[in-house]
Amino acid sequence: MANYDAVIGTDEFALNEFVRTVYDAAHGALLVGSVPVSLPPLTVTAIDYDIATAPVVSLQPSALVERWREELLRQVRGRGDDEVTAAAAAESSASFEMFVQRVALTVHYAGNQPSTQIEASVRAGLQLIVVAGGMLTPDIVTLSVEIPDNPDLAEIVNRGLAPKLMKLIEDNFLAPVQIPPIGLGSLQMSPPIVATGQGRLLVTTSVLPAQSEAAPLAGAWPDQTVFVAVVPGVLNALFNDALAAADPITGYWEKRFDFFFFTITLKAEFKARVSEVAIEPVPGQSGQLRGTARVDVDVHFWAKNLASFTATGVARPTVHVTAAVNAANEVTVDLDSIDAISFDLDFHGVPGILDNLLETIVNGLAPLIVQAVQGEIAKLPPQAVTKIPQIPFAFNGTTVTVTLENVALKTLATPDGKTCLAATGGADVKVSAPTIKHNLTRVG
Repeated sequence: MANYDAVIGTDEFALNEFVRTVYDAAHGALLVGSVPVSLPPLTVTAIDYDIATAPVVSLQPSALVERWREELLRQVRGRGDDEVTAAAAAESSASFEMFVQRVALTVHYAGNQPSTQIEASVRAGLQLIVVAGGMLTPDIVTLSVEIPDNPDLAEIVNRGLAPKLMKLIEDNFLAPVQIPPIGLGSLQMSPPIVATGQGRLLVTTSVLPAQSEAAPLAGAWPDQTVFVAVVPGVLNALFNDALAAADPITGYWEKRFDFFFFTITLKAEFKARVSEVAIEPVPGQSGQLRGTARVDVDVHFWAKNLASFTATGVARPTVHVTAAVNAANEVTVDLDSIDAISFDLDFHGVPGILDNLLETIVNGLAPLIVQAVQGEIAKLPPQAVTKIPQIPFAFNGTTVTVTLENVALKTLATPDGKTCLAATGGADVKVSAPTIKHNLTRVG
């Protein structure tokens, strides 16, 4: 079983649906244009382009990226063939490719030479990289324009157009894609590990100090969707950190005891703390989790003309948790309730006169402690696990915003035997057209 606490994943179907919807919205504004070219001694002056079909992503390690890395390693390190090949393959394991089947090109020349119209294809090698704040973003490594029937023209187009296409793709389509890290609040997560293959992309991370390993690509991961999944240990850590930072639960109790010739008013202050939350998904109940916690209680008793004494106790109650998606588009877990709080108080230094009253004392004090613990648990705010990103693409006054729709919370059994809380959804694309303002002028 690979070591990881959280995983983000998708497959080719879901990713290409996302690419197609953005392409449909952006084609006319960004994917048709002209690039001025100056390639002495050639007479080419400009190349018009129309990316005529939607790009298709292949989630396999990119042969283009591997070749690019191999050439770079040969130049920088001067290694032998076997070492270079192995290193290039290892460094390309998280890459993938994008293919555009049809790009319509018109090549313009100086003077009165007629332009050349031709169809080409484009293949690009990409990878996911980590940027500021632990965000993941796709990065284009290399791009090639392919014209099989005219290799000479292909060389001209690659020299003149390919760098412009790379910048266009980087600035307008890749840079806005910012995938936030899993784990908010007090948790610190390890650097993500990215793996591609078998038509799937998986990103794993772990709670520090543990370091993550790649999740297995084979097996029954969710299909045709985007998902984020966390093991219960992440949720436990979020709750336990929040509980540790909270103020202790305190309260006061007193009771009058009548004896034959005198009375004693016994007073007590108690302090309780909840810790060691350990939850698991409830089978068959999406978004519901259940488990146990530890409640430690310390009580200080005193009364006039009576030596003070103490009591301690530990309970192992049941806790109930609900996962949800809030208005800020965060996946949260909420500690709904804590029940079955049952503990025996262990008394220390009890005055002899009260020996026969300990059961009465417990029966009077315990419900107050239970009520205080339940009340404080109800005040604990929901813990954010991760944020569902909203990715905006802006061009020519139009904004295309991509997020997830139909987000569902479910229990996910991973192929390597982990049980996780998962949020799944499909791409939702909203297009905001520019607002046209009309200025009215009164005449006369």
